[in-house]
Amino acid sequence: MMKRGWSWNRMHWGLVVLLLLAGLAVRLYDLEDPPLDFHPTRQLHSLIMARGMYYQHATNVPEWQRERAVQQWRAEGVIEPPILERVVSLIYQLAGREIPYAARVVSSLFWLMGGVGLYALCRQFFSVPASLVGLGFFIVLPYAIFASRAFQPDPLMTALIVWSWWAFARWLSQPGWKQTWLAGLLGGGALLVKGTALFWVVPPLIGGVVARGGICRSLRDARFWVLGGLVLLPYGLYTLWGVWGNGFLQDQFSLRFFPQYWSDPAFYLRWFNLLDAAFGLPWLGLGLLGMLFLPGRLSRGLGWGAWLGYLLLGLALSHHIGTHDYYSLPLVPLLGWGLAALAEIIRSGLGEGRWKLYLAAGVLLGMAGMSLWQARTVLKRADYRNEPAFWAELADRMGRDAGVVGITQDYGARLVYWGWITPSNWLTAAEFDLRRSAGQTFDLQAWFTELTAGKQFFLVTMPEELDRQPELKELLQQHYPLFAQGPGYLIYDLRSPKSGGGK
Repeated sequence: MMKRGWSWNRMHWGLVVLLLLAGLAVRLYDLEDPPLDFHPTRQLHSLIMARGMYYQHATNVPEWQRERAVQQWRAEGVIEPPILERVVSLIYQLAGREIPYAARVVSSLFWLMGGVGLYALCRQFFSVPASLVGLGFFIVLPYAIFASRAFQPDPLMTALIVWSWWAFARWLSQPGWKQTWLAGLLGGGALLVKGTALFWVVPPLIGGVVARGGICRSLRDARFWVLGGLVLLPYGLYTLWGVWGNGFLQDQFSLRFFPQYWSDPAFYLRWFNLLDAAFGLPWLGLGLLGMLFLPGRLSRGLGWGAWLGYLLLGLALSHHIGTHDYYSLPLVPLLGWGLAALAEIIRSGLGEGRWKLYLAAGVLLGMAGMSLWQARTVLKRADYRNEPAFWAELADRMGRDAGVVGITQDYGARLVYWGWITPSNWLTAAEFDLRRSAGQTFDLQAWFTELTAGKQFFLVTMPEELDRQPELKELLQQHYPLFAQGPGYLIYDLRSPKSGGGK
């Protein structure tokens, strides 16, 4: 249990600060490249919202851009409170202009704050060297580097989850009112940032309570109910307001729950392959193995509860868990915690010989350096600086007020953000399949007629996707002339059907 506390000296401070600075440096590399390197749809969603929030009160922009930016912001679907978007829009206001890469800096700083929380958590159970191993994994894992600088709520959510674990450990060992309020606010904050934190916060808390013993005593303790209320009430009220009050959440829970996947081996294979691609099988295995060696009932209750919560998350969101790797992002600190447990065992086995400790530290530092360099190489190879001009040119060709239907990247978000045109999105073949698996049916001709009514152009910037839908491709080629084409795009003119064709 809490056998070592959180003791510091200058060397420990120096090592932690060095890790944090190295992590920040690699996350700020290639800072101004457009944010298309990691789940661009999700990042563009937040960029569009932050721009609209800023333009709403900006006085140094054209009126049509202000109106369009606010309109596009309002059109974005909302699931969680736009906390990070508000923070970034405030930075825009302070700077007097858009600074899209500001979100990368903010997300990176939130992630590093989570690293401090992970180190604090590990220090409650492990020695300094073992805790540094857990922190190092959290900082230098390439996938964590890419994900933690993204403009989306997950880095902040993960940081708050880690701090809530730390606070739960303190509350379970010293259940005073101060610890109760702190743990409740941190856990509730994580849920408010993103609702999926429920699976990472509540099961560890329950696991810790069960492991501590005296469940009936806990149920009679007012502090337990206050903590639970602080964790659940903010997000619960937000959800009630969004579903039955304002109504903006009513459509956000469809196409998420697919219990038929549970009996399909392909579902588990997709899930495993995604985890292997993001984390690597060795780190997954070692991190999970380390959870078996967590010291004491309290740490095992928290850690095993977190793994149980992740399993429940995967079953509840069985489509997204195999397609959206950032739903598994809080595994990074959980694996780091398990690796710290293994490192503690290895450290004990090395004995008192300093040369062994120095050799082990050298190996770990070398691995960390290679990991940082690998991430830097990936970031250097990816170059999206031509994207803004490409989409702006397409918008100029069609006109900023054009009505557009599109098969385009990221559900049209690139055209929205850089071209200022909001298209109606044609479904991809995979999306048609997903909806059919949910029991929906489609008449392609009727769907085409409905979607293109009043539109002037059908834009295709994903020709390989058009090839996957031969019926649509034949309809466009036979009935509508090309308005323009070039490298990476086709624009069909819906205003002038070919003779004998049309809608």
